[in-house]
Amino acid sequence: MLPAWIMIEPPVQPAGVTLVSVHSSPNDQMLWALDSRWNVHVRAGITEEMPVGIAWEHVPGLQACQLALSTRTVWARCPNGDLARRYGVTDKNPAGDYWKKIPGNVTCFTVTSSDELWAVGPPGYLLQRLTRTFSHSHGAPSSHATPPHPEDLEDEWEVI
Repeated sequence: MLPAWIMIEPPVQPAGVTLVSVHSSPNDQMLWALDSRWNVHVRAGITEEMPVGIAWEHVPGLQACQLALSTRTVWARCPNGDLARRYGVTDKNPAGDYWKKIPGNVTCFTVTSSDELWAVGPPGYLLQRLTRTFSHSHGAPSSHATPPHPEDLEDEWEVI
């Protein structure tokens, strides 16, 4: 098929409320949007067979003025500069389960496809969020695997 534009109806909104930004994940599996009242919306039903999805869903829990998507995570900046991450986002649950705020206050941010978070914080410092990912296997524990210490799981920012 030749490439073509396909019209997708915006989320049902009160009069005067419009979409102001649309955000796609690098792998085109997630589509999120913000409206003029800082409400967050996600496009549900995106599949290989239906790449435009089937409906918009409102994502409750916070208002956001900026979104950034990696291949598996959604990040939001609130109007006061707080940052939050959406947990539980899957193909079957595109809206996820809950938002969790992370420490720090930023003026803008971005995320790489592999979840490396970069931000500009007051008064203009470039910040990178340091994270560690621990995998959990259901098999027998490996002899060289050590459990993480609680301090290893804290969210940290490094000033660049």
